[in-house]
Amino acid sequence: MQMKLKKFSKTLLPAMLTAGLLAGCGGNGGNNAAAPDASAGANAGTKAEAPMEITWGIHLQAPGVVENSQVQKWLEEKFNVKIKPVKVTDASIASGEVPDIFMLGDPANVTAYQNQGVLMNLDQNMLKEKMPEYYADIEKNNALFQTVTIDDKLWAIPMFIDLKPYDLGMLWRKDWLDKVGITKAPETLDEFEKAIYAFAQKDPDGNGQKDTYGLTGTATSTWSSGFYSIFGAFGVEPTMWHEKNGEIMNGSVMPETKEALAKLRQWFADGVIDPEFITDTQDSYRKKLYNNRIGVIEEQIAKGALPDAATVTEMKSLNPSAELVFTKNPKGPGGDGSWDWGVKSNFIVISNKVKDQPEKLNKLFEILRAESTDEETINMTSLGVKGTHWDFTESGATSGATQFKAGFEKAEERDQAGIRLFSLGNITTQAYREKYSNPALNEAIKTYSSAPRQTDALLFSALPSDGKYKNDLTSLMQKYFAQIISGEIPLEDFDKFVAEWKSRGGDELTKEANEMYQAQFKK
Repeated sequence: MQMKLKKFSKTLLPAMLTAGLLAGCGGNGGNNAAAPDASAGANAGTKAEAPMEITWGIHLQAPGVVENSQVQKWLEEKFNVKIKPVKVTDASIASGEVPDIFMLGDPANVTAYQNQGVLMNLDQNMLKEKMPEYYADIEKNNALFQTVTIDDKLWAIPMFIDLKPYDLGMLWRKDWLDKVGITKAPETLDEFEKAIYAFAQKDPDGNGQKDTYGLTGTATSTWSSGFYSIFGAFGVEPTMWHEKNGEIMNGSVMPETKEALAKLRQWFADGVIDPEFITDTQDSYRKKLYNNRIGVIEEQIAKGALPDAATVTEMKSLNPSAELVFTKNPKGPGGDGSWDWGVKSNFIVISNKVKDQPEKLNKLFEILRAESTDEETINMTSLGVKGTHWDFTESGATSGATQFKAGFEKAEERDQAGIRLFSLGNITTQAYREKYSNPALNEAIKTYSSAPRQTDALLFSALPSDGKYKNDLTSLMQKYFAQIISGEIPLEDFDKFVAEWKSRGGDELTKEANEMYQAQFKK
């Protein structure tokens, strides 16, 4: 039996939407993309009747609408439609401006909009009938349906991603390791610790000054990015829901988190962690790696594992004498791992207004199926025109890695042609992903990713009371953890934090998390 989630109060919606609207990952998966269904949309655009009007919410990561773009016109002709592209925001939805079809980044968004009554409920049989190829793939990750099932009804089409280029590993300054006499990249937490102490104490940049540190973090971010792998070495990730012996517990308050904080606290006291970790961002900690201030960062596999990866290329540009090496997360007493989003990607939703317009609903599913299986449609919406906007990386190739051409490397440049604006992301079939994947990147992901060891037991589903408590509890965690690591308060105050976390809504969320797990996710 599926759990019936409680309704949200409308006063809670802004917080929920702000927290999650832009949380999703975009594109068509970046590295994975099908034997196309040539029949999908094949007869579209040939009918004599007037074009059907469709209001289309542009990709959630696109900053704004571009009217009458090349891709929009192509879609209109192919499917005999007239598209009105709109930018979806919480304010636009609240004012009643709900597009016929749009994308959301998180189950919390789906829950919030469902509570407003603006979404059409779907069902798995409908997806199986209208999108059989995609359904055969998503059915293998059936738990994703539970993340957007409310009151026993499905409210969104979940997307999935299997090989995730944004999984995290460790990117080391190899030249620094060589300089301090470490010949093998660290694999264990003890080896990790030895290396970062050497970076802080043995002048790896050779300038004769004590101005280097082992690592930094981003204490201002929700999950203490930069220290994910250290918490992972103790078998926990703060804010994430973990299953342990059949019980669901929040990583923020587990005993293993206190152990990880003790380690980080010691490193800070010994001058190994950059004191600016409280204000650092992911952008600034990369710059510190480039500029000889720290010797290791957590980095996305796609950005750090291959010779032509973005961070590696930037390092070569800014610091040509530097050498980098990519490794797995360090193994500690609780195993190894880092923050992992699991198979969850974004979600497609349809306006409640469409339920009484069967012709429009059929048209939307015609487009959805094409964006899932038809190679021409997928490529046009996510890549553009071959030879103009993109091409295969290897000359003459008909499959494999792709790259954008000069003038279209940046998403904002592609937006002007409508590329990305109308892409529905990871709704492509497995066959398409395999054809358009980068084999080298796939192997790197398989080599370095710790997934799925540290992912959310509820697949990041929204709990009924998240809107009341989640933001406040996250802020509470950030404050305590920064103070504990920096030595401002004693380690024992972690116990005060746990008590306060529980009394300020954590106990209620834990109860709801366990109920949801038992009803929807327990295997």
